[in-house]
Amino acid sequence: MKRFYIFYSLFSVVFLSTIYFFTLIQGSQQRSMILFSELANEAYENKDMTPFIKYQSVAYNHLDSTILGDYQMESYQVIAYDNGVYINNFIIYVLPINEVLFAPAINDENDQTRGLILNNDTSDVILDTNLKKNDRIIALSYGINQLGFYYHYVDLIESDMDLNVSIYDYDGELIFSKVISYDFIAYSPDSGQMELGYTRAELEELLDLNNYVRSRLIQNITIFLVIDIFLGALVVFIVKKNRR
Repeated sequence: MKRFYIFYSLFSVVFLSTIYFFTLIQGSQQRSMILFSELANEAYENKDMTPFIKYQSVAYNHLDSTILGDYQMESYQVIAYDNGVYINNFIIYVLPINEVLFAPAINDENDQTRGLILNNDTSDVILDTNLKKNDRIIALSYGINQLGFYYHYVDLIESDMDLNVSIYDYDGELIFSKVISYDFIAYSPDSGQMELGYTRAELEELLDLNNYVRSRLIQNITIFLVIDIFLGALVVFIVKKNRR
């Protein structure tokens, strides 16, 4: 019986540790998704993409803001970090400021939304979302249904360039056409060349994981302990009864 107590105690500790770390990871992921949605909603409501950009980037520069018809276009040069390498991205956000048509489902075959970005000097295609389409239809304007806006982005080559950007709406009508210039930045954290994304401390404050995860930890651990004690007592009862 003593061996059973030792084995069951070890099993309980291992399982409790698993529940703790699983809850911590799952809670962190859920809170990150919630914060993403909150910042997206704030960006849509305020028509200001800056907090949303800060959350997702190492650093950024705001390149252009244009309002045309039913839409507001916000363009950024963004620094991403991937496998130890800083990458320059160009992102243009498309925010409706009035009621517009958009895809009600991600596989809407009627959606003709398109992003086209050319090298203004050579007319080389840098991005054409129509070329990315395959047998599976992906309705780009479905982002309006989900976030209130959608965006197009490309990795930037290591040289300065004028980008000829054209955006087409749900019906395939041209809603934006403009040349936007960028200066390629060999990014360094201490260079002071760009606005910085949120620091780790700022992200921790925004996420507020301690408060968010604590209740889930208490709930899951309490449920486990109740079940664990009940099962342990049940096994002991059955073993002792069989021995009589």
